Amino acid sequence: MAKMAMWIKLALAALFLVGLGFWLRPFFAGDRLLQPILAQWGDLTLHWYGFLIALGIVFGLGLTLYYTNRFFHVSIDAILTAAIWMIVGGMLGARLVFVLLKWPLFTEDWTQIFAYTAGGLSIHGAVLGGLAALAIYSRLAKISVLKLANLFMPAVVLGQAIGRFGNFFNQEAYGGPTNLPWKMFVTLEMRPAEFTDVAFFHPTFLYEALGLLIILGILFWLIQRQPFVLFGWYLILYSGLRFFIEFLRIDSDMWGVLTVAQWASVAIAGVGAWLLINQRKPV
Repeated sequence: MAKMAMWIKLALAALFLVGLGFWLRPFFAGDRLLQPILAQWGDLTLHWYGFLIALGIVFGLGLTLYYTNRFFHVSIDAILTAAIWMIVGGMLGARLVFVLLKWPLFTEDWTQIFAYTAGGLSIHGAVLGGLAALAIYSRLAKISVLKLANLFMPAVVLGQAIGRFGNFFNQEAYGGPTNLPWKMFVTLEMRPAEFTDVAFFHPTFLYEALGLLIILGILFWLIQRQPFVLFGWYLILYSGLRFFIEFLRIDSDMWGVLTVAQWASVAIAGVGAWLLINQRKPV
């Protein structure tokens, strides 16, 4: 019965992805134009970017509550409190690092620093901010920070995969020009100045989202065997994924021969490797 239930879940997930692909296809082809705003009620505006981040948080938290009793034995109250700390820290860190990297964009209007829903978050900043907040909470709650980090890793990966679609609706963080069948249409006003005569680009958000789903599958395989190594493997696997996707991105800041994100990925992967080498038993 358990195996049948698993196959049913996989079939439903595959059906959802196929349906999502058919819905997105006109946007990729340029037959329908993307709009960053999902809904508007008077002065209240709901952006796709903010909605998808919130959706990723909700689904990630639900996923965590689903498997925690079986593998981690942490109370629901502790999970919910830790999640709040991590979400706040992650959002602050994500925006702070992005603003620091793109500071010239904010010198004329510093109020744009707080425009979260308009896009502009650093995933490496989110990881650092979330971990810093989690470390503070772990000391207050007297729970191992590594145990909490392992606990939340599948949720983080799922949230990232969902949140990446916010880049799609904002038409940002895409790659260079391409004529591949899965090419992504970008409106003229959202293209870089050097590519105004090019309409289609690599959908790097999609590459990363699909890569994250593969990483999620690996973490679920590991969670049944060694749940105490999820954090280390996440750092290595995601850093590797982001490192190679950066070669396709055209909006990244360079630091020597590599982008800033690539250098950060190398450093974070090194931390992950160190954790795997030194963490040989549950925490």
